[in-house]
Amino acid sequence: MKTMIAAVLGVGLLAGAGQAMAGKATDGLGGYEAPDAIKGQDYLGVAMTGDMATLLSKAQTTAPDVMLEYGLALELGRPSASAALGKDDKEKLKRGYRAMLDLYLNSGDKFGGVKFDEDSMLDVPDFWIALAEHIGRPKPRADIQAAAQAAAQAGAGQGVEAMPVYIPDASIQDKEFNLGEDLVLNRHVVNAAWACAQSAQSFARLRKIQVIDISQTKLTPNQFANAMNAVVADYRTAYQEGVLACGSRDQFFKVADFAGHNLGPLGQLKDDPNAKPAPVVPDASK
Repeated sequence: MKTMIAAVLGVGLLAGAGQAMAGKATDGLGGYEAPDAIKGQDYLGVAMTGDMATLLSKAQTTAPDVMLEYGLALELGRPSASAALGKDDKEKLKRGYRAMLDLYLNSGDKFGGVKFDEDSMLDVPDFWIALAEHIGRPKPRADIQAAAQAAAQAGAGQGVEAMPVYIPDASIQDKEFNLGEDLVLNRHVVNAAWACAQSAQSFARLRKIQVIDISQTKLTPNQFANAMNAVVADYRTAYQEGVLACGSRDQFFKVADFAGHNLGPLGQLKDDPNAKPAPVVPDASK
C-alpha cells in the first residue's frame, strides 16, 4: 500500500513511519532509552540551526559529532552543501573523503549491508550518521623509531653505546580508522537522534499528504480515501514512536515542524483548503 500511494501520488517521497523506527537507525544496534533521547536533542538542535556549509567543512573523522549533526540535517530534508558544488569542486571534496568513502563502500557488513552510489554518497544522510556512529577513538600509535633504537641498544651489549638507527615510518597508521571499538559517540544516543529525525520527517510528509488536493494525484475518490486510511495509520505510528525517540511531545513537534518546511517537491503540491490532518490519537468514541 505504501509503495502504491507514493507511485500514484507521483512524489516518490513517502516513507512508512514504522520504518523510521525499525530501520537503519536502530537495526541491530540495541535501540535507546529515555535518557538517550534527551541527550540526542542537542545534536538535532545543531542539525536544524547550523550553517550547512560550515557543518560540512567540519565533518571529519576527528569530529564524529559534527558528522552526525550534518547527517541529521540531511535526514530532515535540508539541502546538501556538497550537492550545490560544481563538478570540479565536488570531485575535490570526494578526494578529501576518499578514505571514508572507500571504507564505507567496502564495509557493508559493518553498516547493515546498505549500499549506495558513490557519486551521491556525500549527499546521503546514512553515510554520515552510520560512519559517525562507528568511529572509535584513535588507536595508540606505535613508535617504530623508539622500538628500533631500543632493540639496537639491547643488541650492542653491556656498556657499549648503540649506533643511532633511523627507520622511516612507511606504515598506514594515520590512514586507519578504529571502527566499532572504543566509540566516540554513544550509539544509543545516535540511535535516538536518528530515529527522532526519521520519525519526524515521516510524520511531516504524511501530514502533508493528508491535505493534498486530489487533483494532484491520479487516484479516483475511492482509491484516494483508501490511500488516506493507510497514510493516517502510519502518521499515528510516526507520532507515537517519534515522541519516544525525540524525548518529549514538544521536541517531536519542533523537529517535525522543521522537517515540514523541507519537503522538497512534495511540499509544493497544492492543498485542499477543506482538508485537515487526522488527530494524532484516534477518537475512542468512534
